[in-house]
Amino acid sequence: MRPLELAFACGGALALATSATAAERRCGTHADLSRDLLALHRSGSRELRAAAAEADADRDVDGIAVLEDRGDLVVRRNPLDLADTAVRLTPNGASGFDPTPLGLGLEAGTVTLTVGDDDAVGVDLPFPFPFFGARYGRAFVHSDGTVSFGAPDVRPGGRGLGSLLVGPPRVAALFADLAPAAGGRIAVSVMPERAVVSWSDVPEAGSDRRNSFSITLHAAGTIDLVYGRLETPDAVVGVVPGGAAAFTAADLSKGEPRGAGGALAERFSARDHLDLVAATARFLRGHGDVFDQLVVYTTRPLNPQPESLAFQVNVSNDVRGIGLDLRDDSGAWGSAGVLASVVYMDTIDSYAEVDGFELLGHEVGHRWLARLRFRDAGGSASSALLGRGGTHWSFFLDTAASVLEGNALTEHGPGAFETTAIVTGYGALDLYAMGLVSAAEVPPFFYVAEAGDFYPRRTFSASSGPEVGVRFTGLRRDVTIEDVIAVEGPRVPDAAQAPHRLRQAFVLVADSEAPASAPRVAALSRIRARFGPWYGAATRGRGIADSSLP
Repeated sequence: MRPLELAFACGGALALATSATAAERRCGTHADLSRDLLALHRSGSRELRAAAAEADADRDVDGIAVLEDRGDLVVRRNPLDLADTAVRLTPNGASGFDPTPLGLGLEAGTVTLTVGDDDAVGVDLPFPFPFFGARYGRAFVHSDGTVSFGAPDVRPGGRGLGSLLVGPPRVAALFADLAPAAGGRIAVSVMPERAVVSWSDVPEAGSDRRNSFSITLHAAGTIDLVYGRLETPDAVVGVVPGGAAAFTAADLSKGEPRGAGGALAERFSARDHLDLVAATARFLRGHGDVFDQLVVYTTRPLNPQPESLAFQVNVSNDVRGIGLDLRDDSGAWGSAGVLASVVYMDTIDSYAEVDGFELLGHEVGHRWLARLRFRDAGGSASSALLGRGGTHWSFFLDTAASVLEGNALTEHGPGAFETTAIVTGYGALDLYAMGLVSAAEVPPFFYVAEAGDFYPRRTFSASSGPEVGVRFTGLRRDVTIEDVIAVEGPRVPDAAQAPHRLRQAFVLVADSEAPASAPRVAALSRIRARFGPWYGAATRGRGIADSSLP
């Protein structure tokens, strides 16, 4: 068995590696990862199946759910090829649309719309626009390259096929996370027989990649998608009737297919990766909406966030007092408010010989952790307890060797400290945020301010990963849980009311390139069986991880 040494990296993932330096990576803020998860692709000519057909192919083995990709879960590489082109979508007799490539020039709207990021603005149409059997006198222009009817959809979740299908009726010219607040212009021109909505040089969120395109709605029901410069590589393009469970895959630049009914879409992606939302929704359709958290592995590397080793997504949160905003994006993931968290662990092959519970426990803990601020000696709200990304504990916080980072600190004398243990479980502050202990059960703790004089002779900061044997000097600062509550408010529900049982499910997603072989299934089954006891010990007997399937 390989030795397991922990490196702390990727914004919330511990890396399985032989040295901390070798495994240093970065990943996104856990509360907001869903906006980055669904860079999408064209999936050939196959159509998503209904839930009944999915259930026939998927199976449960030794307590884990095995999901087989059928062109819906694994997003295949499909370079975006629509720059400087145009596609006309014409209603057909099958209650769908036929695509036809055209030689149209890009037309910009004349009236600028003030559309913020993750925002939509309503526009009145001078004609009742026919779309999938209904007529609409008002359209909603979204920052994310779409126009919807009946209602806006401004959730900040991932811009993927799953989100597009379950939302309102919609035309997607470039369904991606665009940021008009960072530049570019969204505008509209409304004429008696047509309405043009344009996005000019609008950048992708967090990027300098800019895009120019337009949607023209013709009074007769025809839709033109016209493109100029396109630099965002991952997006979905098409039309959906709203609340759909299936789609027909298109090749828009070739004008294919014709005669299809219902949703029509092409998914573009620069690489193969997992559509985590689609996998989650498929699992819930087959197993029921009874899980707090899903833990997803794949049979080959398909990380939607390639800069990370593993990550956790907060799908919903109704807990107050832990520094996490209230939110409910569960509908886009196929849940009716039950699902709170999805953990993505990537390929099971990495865990053939090791369980990786320090990494898994780290990501599981991100459902609640680590975001707590406190009232400092001056009465101000301080983030001195926090390290990387504001979602991990500071290197200089005595966390009793929490899997959410920080260290166990030993004070050798006034102002002299040493890190003596790392990642042994969840500390008292963790257990409070998880709702497993009351405020009265959290003893005073401390962090070190103005740290310096390090040995080994390297630079350490609050964002440094845990490491045993680091000596340094500094000023001890004592903190109580009352100081935390003074800033965050009390945890609601408290430990007396919060559930102590975490209802989990372990999922393995396979595809034709990497089947769910017996060794892979056995490896995940082993991890599932052992994680419950590990979690119980790591929470000091206060928590139960129940991963049984119905």
